[in-house]
Amino acid sequence: MTHAAMLGAQAPLCILTDPDVEQLDQAACQVIERVGVSVPSERARAALRGAGAHADGDRVTIPTEVLRTLLAMAPPHFALGARAGATLFTGQGSLLTTDGCCTEIYDPEDGHRRLTAGADVAAITRLVDALPQVDFCWPAVSAQDYPVERRGLWELYLALANTGKHIQTVTVVEPHLASVAVEMGRLVAGGAEALRAAPPISALLGTVTPLGNDRGTIETGLLFAEAGVPIGFVSMPQGGSTTPITMAGSLVVGMAETLSAVAVVQAVVPGAPVFLCFIPTIMDLRSGDFTGGAPEDTLMAAAVADIGRFYSLPTQAGVNASGAKLPGWQSAIDDVATTFTSLLAGVDMLAGVGMVASDSLFSCEEMVLAAEITGVARRLAGGISGSGARANAPELPDWFTGARGDAVARAHERVGELLAAHVPPPLGAGLDRELRRLAEGGPA
Repeated sequence: MTHAAMLGAQAPLCILTDPDVEQLDQAACQVIERVGVSVPSERARAALRGAGAHADGDRVTIPTEVLRTLLAMAPPHFALGARAGATLFTGQGSLLTTDGCCTEIYDPEDGHRRLTAGADVAAITRLVDALPQVDFCWPAVSAQDYPVERRGLWELYLALANTGKHIQTVTVVEPHLASVAVEMGRLVAGGAEALRAAPPISALLGTVTPLGNDRGTIETGLLFAEAGVPIGFVSMPQGGSTTPITMAGSLVVGMAETLSAVAVVQAVVPGAPVFLCFIPTIMDLRSGDFTGGAPEDTLMAAAVADIGRFYSLPTQAGVNASGAKLPGWQSAIDDVATTFTSLLAGVDMLAGVGMVASDSLFSCEEMVLAAEITGVARRLAGGISGSGARANAPELPDWFTGARGDAVARAHERVGELLAAHVPPPLGAGLDRELRRLAEGGPA
């Protein structure tokens, strides 16, 4: 065996067998063809009718052969450019990001629970820039001290200003804001063609479960797609509430929603880069709440890798989701289970480091600890090197060792050190001025 040879963990972990995926595919296609989905955008409906779909008001049904033709137009991989960093590509390992968009945070200095603000968006983004395990950035919390009507643009600006890594916006969901975000992306990339070739921004947009869509969201997606900005559609089925209680039933609804959304985009902008995102859960039967961190959530999220391979589409899943109210043993267990499962399954993008309390609260300490867990998971998933197991053996970071209290206390110290010392790549005065002007409301 040569030194370059590897043993173990080379084939993806399959949550679903091939017959499983084929059965889910048949069920999802039947839903799309017979029940249909809501497409409240005349432009999108017209394109779908032109491709062979049928529309009755907002309700659109897509014959299976038409759906498969449209899905085949989407590229199997795409690039994620960066303002000041290496371009990433889907299909070359699981990429890690934060999650969004929390409205509360444990203050990184004194630890008390409070509402989030723009300064938190900036601080968390600087942590993203400093942590090598985190590959790209979602604006992780809400900038609640900025005007709500342009808050998504300010969150995008604050993220761009505080990291050189790729940014994925999750709160620009209206067309008039998306046009501004595209212009911001062009400025950062250096022009329209550079934006298309290696876009420094991408977008995640949500369906409305079950089987619905928002008009503004669809038209936002089409605007991003026309500019070459990668877009994903996230389905968040809640078993027992918005979808059937079974995991298979939830997956079918999620597939029907996201696949039909991909079909919408391809009907209007053939070849546009798109991806599927699943953030599923099972309803808490005692309260009706989102659970977060349940075993069913972990399995359904990781299953998107098998589904993506079936359709040759990039994928994203929620990880690190925990019902724990604070970082600790429960969140650690959830982090290990969710991250390792989706990573081994081969999900292209993993979103979630930093959240606790069922994705409602942000903790910088949780973010640092979860990033380390991801680093360990990646080393384990790499298998055994031909030069000996030591080459891939997980090791604790220097900041984690020593007798300075428990893991959370040491993570708190690490957060303070990074926020005090790390300086992200500067925007430059001219670019900063132009991005601020656009975020404030200047013409795109």
